[in-house]
Parts: sequence; C-alpha cells; structure tokens
Amino acid sequence: METFELSKESYTLWDRIRKELSLLILLVAILLFFVGFKFVYFTAIIVMYSLLLLLKRNRIVTSISFDDQQQELHINYYYFIFVKGKERIPYSKLNYKLSMKRFGFGAATQTLEIFKGKILSAELRKDGKWSWPEEKTNAICDKLSTIQNSKQD
Repeated sequence: METFELSKESYTLWDRIRKELSLLILLVAILLFFVGFKFVYFTAIIVMYSLLLLLKRNRIVTSISFDDQQQELHINYYYFIFVKGKERIPYSKLNYKLSMKRFGFGAATQTLEIFKGKILSAELRKDGKWSWPEEKTNAICDKLSTIQNSKQD
C-alpha cells in the first residue's frame, strides 16, 4: 500500500479552528454591528456556516493511500473542524482532474480533484489553505493517471 500524508504540523487543531472559524467571527461581527443581537439572525448564520463546513470542498485531506491489492483508494480527512472521516473509492469508479481553480478573490491555484464516479471526494491544493507539497501532489497525480490508463486498457 502506497501512502501520501500531509505533515501534521500543517493541520494542527489550533490552525483548523483559527482558519475555519475566522469567517464565522467576521460574519457575526458584521451582523452585530448592523442589526444588533437578534436570535433569529444569529441562529441562521450559525446554521448556514455549519452547512458550509460540511461541504466536501471544505474537507481537510490528511492522507491518501493506494491499495493495489484490493484496487481501492483510501482518503482520510477532517470535516467540520474536529470530526475525522474516511472514504474508500474502488479503482473502477475513480476519476480525477488537475486544473486551475480560483478560491475567493485570490489568484488561481492548481488543484487536484478526486471523484468517486461523478461525485467529488477530495480536493488537494498546491497553494493556499490546507495546501499539499508540490512533489506529493505530482506523485499522486502520476499514480492516478497510471490507474486511469490501466482502466482504459
């Protein structure tokens, strides 16, 4: 089994809390400034932000493992800041796309998207929040292209 892992220093608990909750704190501050404390607005902001954190694009992918014996890709990740998750993708349903993506107002970042069929499972960025080193991303992309080419043969 070949495994690629993100260094533990790059996704410590404090970093996850600080980076994921900074937008929520900004939204609450704006809400308090313009409308004061209204329970309905405050609850709506918390619920919407919680749903936003549950999106698959907000997963913090910590490791990717290729199991050639069982023909599966294993993805370990964090979602909703604290909750650990795991997903298995059979090689037969595995798809990927390497492209430039724009996040917010920043410059475009090269992003490797991994799909289970047509459903997004993971997103690895080379720059920005929760970025992966370029060497690891390139190695994962090469391994995925090898798997894709062997499926077509």
